Amino acid sequence: MTLSHENKSLSLVLTKFGYALENCQVTSLGYGLINSTYLVQSNNKRFVLQRLNRHVFKFPQQVTDNADLISEHLKAKYLANEYALQPIWQHQSIEHKSHVEVAGEYWRSLHYVEHCQTLESIENIEQAHDVASSFAQFTAALSDFNSHRLADIIPDFHNLSARLAQLEKALKASANERIEQAQSTLNFIDSQQPFCREIAILIKQLPLRVTHNDTKINNLLFNRETNKPAAVIDLDTCMSGYLMHDFGDMVRSCCSSIAEDSAELADMSINFHILSALANAYIAAFNGSLSEAEHKSLLFGVKLMPFMLCIRFLTDFLNGDKYFKTSYATHNLVRAKNQLQLYKLFCQQQTRLEEIVLSAPALNAIA
Repeated sequence: MTLSHENKSLSLVLTKFGYALENCQVTSLGYGLINSTYLVQSNNKRFVLQRLNRHVFKFPQQVTDNADLISEHLKAKYLANEYALQPIWQHQSIEHKSHVEVAGEYWRSLHYVEHCQTLESIENIEQAHDVASSFAQFTAALSDFNSHRLADIIPDFHNLSARLAQLEKALKASANERIEQAQSTLNFIDSQQPFCREIAILIKQLPLRVTHNDTKINNLLFNRETNKPAAVIDLDTCMSGYLMHDFGDMVRSCCSSIAEDSAELADMSINFHILSALANAYIAAFNGSLSEAEHKSLLFGVKLMPFMLCIRFLTDFLNGDKYFKTSYATHNLVRAKNQLQLYKLFCQQQTRLEEIVLSAPALNAIA
């Protein structure tokens, strides 16, 4: 989208929310790979404006509807002192809706939390503890919310069998050159059928919860003064899911020594001190409400999430890079190989993972 086209859209969107572009200062916000997000300042008021990615979110109103339901529930918990973090809510348009549509694009306005910042990586043990505790508190606060009320924003988002089927479909339609580039990665994925069967058996034993499904540190706001988490953000993919997905994604994004799009795989290592802090804080925040099956599932989640993200990156590469934003031709292939290397490292450290995750105190864990 050109700058002039973008400005025209912003002008129309802001009008629908009761503002005029000439009275606003608009700047890009964050480093998200999916949506386009802006910070808007009008006089002394600031808010977030976001264009939802229509390729990713086929039914964008479901995203805003889900966010309204979740924020309403969390607001009630917050006011009752049963949830310590600040809920994020969507502003209403002049037509009293949580979204506006301009030129076929869906936009929304979000509450902006002052004096906060996002972080891109964990720097110390205390921070790891805070990150894990915050995401666990978020899910625990929604434990009495019926997850079936939420629309399935991206069907089979963390369904490994479905992701493998998507990969197979992409493989059949992909250009030969891309297949050749990805062949070694494809071969390794195919060799992991026993692990895939384990996951298929495991999910039949687990309860569904409201899960965030994107538990990276940059989906938390940190207070600039206290350096403590203030809010969980980016609720776009909140749906019914399993704790192992949230825990595994958090570990995946926090414990690698290199960025997820780094090609320097020989430099990759796992920070087990951070992993231990994540496990202890995450499990403890549920205050004994985890079942034994859920506790054990976290171990599988650590390996599952980099493996599944590898499949997603590789599928997008074979499809011509339609989902994730890329900076160069093989960006998604590099990301896929990176996540596969992380999966391999976790598999090699199975015993140590068991010691960390399974020994983490679950307090009065239920059977």
